[in-house]
Order: sequence, then structure tokens, then C-alpha cells
Amino acid sequence: MLDFFVLALPTLMAAGGIAGMIWAVVRLRRLRAAWRSGIEVPGRCLRLYATTTTRRQGPHASSSTTLHHVYEFTAADGTHHRFEESGGPATVIEGDAVTVRYPQGRPDRATALPPGDVRTWVGTGVLLAFLAVFVTGCAGFGVFYLTVFKPTGEKARERVEEPWRPPSAAPVTPPPLPDGAPSGFPTGIPSGFPSDLPTGFPSGFPTDVPGGRPGAPAPGGVSR
Repeated sequence: MLDFFVLALPTLMAAGGIAGMIWAVVRLRRLRAAWRSGIEVPGRCLRLYATTTTRRQGPHASSSTTLHHVYEFTAADGTHHRFEESGGPATVIEGDAVTVRYPQGRPDRATALPPGDVRTWVGTGVLLAFLAVFVTGCAGFGVFYLTVFKPTGEKARERVEEPWRPPSAAPVTPPPLPDGAPSGFPTGIPSGFPSDLPTGFPSGFPTDVPGGRPGAPAPGGVSR
């Protein structure tokens, strides 16, 4: 559902841009058909007015003015027709006489623009270039969303929703215990203990015990 809402707006914008490109191409082909038909009838300008379009980009604003003419003419079969056309010359005002051209049998596709009008060609080229860039940008947004933004969001959501798990580590196998005594370890009771006293060790108690006590006066004298 989220993908539908995110991609719906750029899809509609791209569709509008493609429709504008088709309209510009069809209009140019109709003008060329009217110029090449060779059918020319006199006409008259009934009304002249201008429309102004303002575009804002943040604090900056730009405006463009387009002139519109309302023409009236009588076709070769005697029927009267009126049509409105934009992009005409500013020198044509109300009441001026003009030459109207239209394809064979299609007075509803009449034009008062002169054959090979430079402004018409340049304006159509600029419009097609702008719409091509616009449609490419919309398509690029959709591709970026599907290939970069959406997979990244899914991975982030999976990491948030899944329970935390400690990182798995490979089990550590303890080394095997030795089966017997290590090499060089004594296996019996040690021998070679000394059985006699060491040489020069006193083997008896002293026989002469000093008499008296320290500090006692010697017999027949004064103690010192």
C-alpha cells in the first residue's frame, strides 16, 4: 500500500508530461498540415487578451505572459467559424485583417500563424525538452525508490522487528586429557634418603656446665 501512494504521484506527473508532449507534437503537425494545404481565406481578429503565469521557486518567482487571439473567418463552403489561438504576434489587435489557413475539409483546424513561424518552432522545441526532462525525473524517482530506498527500508525494518540474538560462535572443543603420567614423572617411592647423621654433627650433650650466674660476686671478693 505504501508503494502505491509513493509511486502514484510521480506516475501521474509523468503521465501528464507525456500527454503534454503528445499535445505539442499533434499541434505542430496540424499547423504544418494547414500551412501546406494551400487553402487561404481572409479573416479578422475579434479579440486580444493576455494570460500571465507565475512560477515560484522558494523566495524567487518568475512569470511569463502569453497572448491569445480570437479570429473569425468564412470557409470556402460559406460557413462561418471562430477559433482561439495562442502565441500570435503582438502586432495583431482587435479589428485587424489576417489570413487564415486550414487543411482541406477541416476548417476546425484553422490557424492564423504564418507558415514556418520561428516562435512556434522554438516554443515547441523548448516545451518538448522541458517535458522530456520532467518525465525523466519522475521515472528516475520511481527507479530510485524501487531499487535503493525500498530495499534499504525493508532491511532496516527487519532488523528492528526481529528479536535480538547474540552472535553465534563456533563451539570450542577442550583438549583431550592425558591418559597416563607425563614423560619423566617419577613412578615409585624415591630412594637414597640419608640414614646417618652428617659428619661433624654433635652426638652428645656437653659435660662441663658453667657454675654461678652472671653478675654474681666471685668468692672472697667484690663483685664487679
